[in-house]
Amino acid sequence: MTTLTEQEIQRNMRAVAHAIAQQELEGLTVSEATVADLHRAARGEIGTDEVVRNIHSRIPHVPLLRQ
Repeated sequence: MTTLTEQEIQRNMRAVAHAIAQQELEGLTVSEATVADLHRAARGEIGTDEVVRNIHSRIPHVPLLRQ
């Protein structure tokens, strides 16, 4: 878990809101579980690696691109 300032959390939450809005503009829907994971990551409760693992566990038929 990462300790973040309130300012960092608010910045992260805005980034999450913008990312979700972008998906909606493209006609996609972000699941409630994914939104919850993104909010947890924005608060520093989990890392982005865990978010990706959680998403992949919910939709395993979608391949992950790794760099």
